[in-house]
Amino acid sequence: MSGLLALGLISALSASTINLPAPHAPGQRLALHCITPAHANGRSVLFVHGASFPTMLAFGFEFAPGDSWMSHMARQGYLACGLDFLGFGASSRPSAMANPAGDAAPVTRATEAAQEIAVAVDYLRQTRGMRGVHLVAHSWGTIPAATFAAEHPGTLASLTLFGPVVAKPGAQAEAVPGAWWSITAEARSRQLRFKDVLPAGLTLLEPAVVSKWAAAFHASVPHVEGDRPDELRIPAGPAADIDAVTATGVYPYDPADIKVPVFVVYGDYDTVTDDAGASALLAKFSNSPLKWRMRIDHGTHVMHLERNRHSLYQGVDAFIHATEGQQR
Repeated sequence: MSGLLALGLISALSASTINLPAPHAPGQRLALHCITPAHANGRSVLFVHGASFPTMLAFGFEFAPGDSWMSHMARQGYLACGLDFLGFGASSRPSAMANPAGDAAPVTRATEAAQEIAVAVDYLRQTRGMRGVHLVAHSWGTIPAATFAAEHPGTLASLTLFGPVVAKPGAQAEAVPGAWWSITAEARSRQLRFKDVLPAGLTLLEPAVVSKWAAAFHASVPHVEGDRPDELRIPAGPAADIDAVTATGVYPYDPADIKVPVFVVYGDYDTVTDDAGASALLAKFSNSPLKWRMRIDHGTHVMHLERNRHSLYQGVDAFIHATEGQQR
């Protein structure tokens, strides 16, 4: 593709952030980041993030100008949107996150996050007139995403679970100490490299992630007076949900209530999802009209930030197109 053509495609996309009300937290707002295509197909892809970093550090992260998973979907005609759950990114921070962690229960549990997804989907369907919404969720985000799908039949076109949380035999749930936990941006960035998982010498992160992701993560989190300058407060609800599902295999929804196509996709080096867990999870969706499972080689739990991310994009593209073919 020539440079001028690429520039034309990038400039044809229009990005915006919409503020939506948080249904369970009066006065607080949810941030919905959207990229509007030049030639819309009347359908939308809604991305929901995982447990520790928001949409624009995940699906909206730009490896180069105009190069993100959200931009990729917008160039295919989809209204591509990513939701920041309460306590993340550009969304409001619950008051409990400004107080000592031990003063309140974990912030942003999956059942609350499912209500937030409902607000975003309603906006896409009612305000933007989308006739089909494909929900793509990562990691912990797959729990509220599937909870929403089970509670709102007929509202989605498909459900993609990327690196879903699955049961781990022998795992035990750990008590989450309070409303939030903390980490530095540099420490979280080092975790993304999965050096203790990958073979020696194998590096999968895209260079742009190595060079600029940590600074962007640091900037995405407001700082509380009295904290260390590099300390980032993260809602603890997702960690509590992950511990519970990993230890028990019990989800806050019944997979049999989900009646849309379901896709489980993960990398061969994923530490949250493995073949046995993915197969067992997918089997629970007994009323889904289409079930796909795909493992992509040379991918970790953050494959959307790695050099094989386009295999992930293309796998999800193929699934979405297959579901749309069924629905014609």
